[in-house]
Amino acid sequence: MDWSGKFRTPLQGFTATPRPLDGVAPFVWHGSIRTPEIAEQAAYYGDGFFANNIFWPAEHYQRLIELYRQRWEHYGHGAPSTAIVGLGGQAFMRKNSQDAVNEFRPYFDNAPVYGHGPSMEDFTKMTPLTVGSPQQVIDRYAGMRDLFGDYQRQLFLVDHSGLPLKTVLEQLDLLGGEVVPALRRELAQNRPAEVPDAPTHASLVQAAYGDGPVRQPRPNANRGDNVTGGSPYQDSPVPAGAAFGLGGAR
Repeated sequence: MDWSGKFRTPLQGFTATPRPLDGVAPFVWHGSIRTPEIAEQAAYYGDGFFANNIFWPAEHYQRLIELYRQRWEHYGHGAPSTAIVGLGGQAFMRKNSQDAVNEFRPYFDNAPVYGHGPSMEDFTKMTPLTVGSPQQVIDRYAGMRDLFGDYQRQLFLVDHSGLPLKTVLEQLDLLGGEVVPALRRELAQNRPAEVPDAPTHASLVQAAYGDGPVRQPRPNANRGDNVTGGSPYQDSPVPAGAAFGLGGAR
């Protein structure tokens, strides 16, 4: 683009490209519902593999994750147990499990994605969808590593099926207040020492710079870094979703 204005130097043939925060590229997750080529790609690059297992039976995702772990080792990134795995999930909770079933059923039955298909009972048997009390969700997801091995990220879909905002916020309260702390404690127990935590921005910065200063972007006249008032391009935080790491308690 070419541009000129009142408050900064002109831009001539300028291409706007995002700059990694602190000069460190973000960790990449390759997500897949059914495609083995994505597992292969994640393993090739040494990136994380996110198996979004919210629609298909566990056996399908066991095969995808096993392929990813095998290819991770094949490409020289370490033992299969050191691969970085994330899992999808979804839940609807109330303090009383029957209240959860009664309240969620009309939403499930009419959901655009899975409504008018399998019954809610059949769907919860085949997939990670868990409708019940917080303890039932804890028990169900604490058993996921028995199916898929130790893994590093668990994502919960809670804003789905047309649930009103008030209900979604109540679900987040239950998830953050009861489910996540219990799962972190449960899944940290007996976790093999060679299983790494999924990289975070802080850990990537530490690996890149140690205790030294973080590299700052070099001044660029096209960006306006040398203009009074600083660069017009500012880093902004990314809002967090309903996902959490499983290794922080170790």
